[in-house]
Amino acid sequence: MLLLVACLLLSAVPMVQAADDYNPLHAELTGPMVVSAGEKQMYVLTMVGGPAEVGQGNYSYTAKVTGDAVLSPSSGSPKTTGRFYMNLTAPEETGTVTITVTCKSAGSLQSVTNVIVYKVKVVEPVVIKATIQNTGNVNVTDVPVTLQLYQDDAWTTFYETTVDVGAGKTTTFWYNWTALDLGSGEHKVRLLLDANNTIVTFEGGSSVYETTIYNDMSGYGTINTIMWLLIIVMVVILFFLWRRPVKGKKKR
Repeated sequence: MLLLVACLLLSAVPMVQAADDYNPLHAELTGPMVVSAGEKQMYVLTMVGGPAEVGQGNYSYTAKVTGDAVLSPSSGSPKTTGRFYMNLTAPEETGTVTITVTCKSAGSLQSVTNVIVYKVKVVEPVVIKATIQNTGNVNVTDVPVTLQLYQDDAWTTFYETTVDVGAGKTTTFWYNWTALDLGSGEHKVRLLLDANNTIVTFEGGSSVYETTIYNDMSGYGTINTIMWLLIIVMVVILFFLWRRPVKGKKKR
C-alpha cells in the first residue's frame, strides 16, 4: 500500500529536464533549403545568449560543408553581435549537402558552444530564358517581369523581378527554377512585361512571351539513345546491302 502511494506521488511531480540538455546559446542558420546545381546563395547565422550576451564577450563560429560545395567564409572572427553572413556555392551535381556550424559564445571566464546542422538539397533547375529589347533612346531601369505557370486551367504567378535594359539594346533574361512541386512532364510558362510599355518588349514586339518547359523527363533520354542506335544499325544494314553484288551480273 505504501509503495502504491509513493508511486502516485512521484507521478504527480512534474518532470524536470536534465541540466545537461540546456544550452544558453541559441543559434539559427537561415537560407534556401533548395538550390540549383552550381548556384550561389547567402545564408545568415544568428546567435543569442551565453556569456557574450551580457556585453562582455564575443560570438564566433567555424563551419564546414560536405561534398564539392564551397562555404565562404568558413569561420567568423569574434565580435559582440551574433549575426554573421556566409555564401554557399552548390556543387554541379545534384544531391544533398550538409552544413555543420560550431557556434561559440565566449566571455572572460566562460565559453559555451552549440553545433547546428543544416541540410540543403541541390537540384537540376528548369531554365527559363527570353530576350528583352529596348527600342527607345533612353536607358530603362526596374522593368517588372512576371513569370506564370498554367495549371488547373488558370495562370498562376510563381516569380516576380525587375530588369534593366540599355537604350537600343537587348538583354537575355534567365531564371533557374527549382520547381520542387512541379509534376513531371510538359508545362506551359509565360513571361509578362508591362502591356502599356511599347518601348521595352520581348523580341518580336510583344509584352507576353510563352514557352513550354519539360520537367523530370528522364525517360526521354533513354528513348533518344535507343532511337539513335536503331538509326545507326539501319544505316549500316543499308550500306552493306548497297555494297552487296547483284546475283547473275557478270563482270566484264
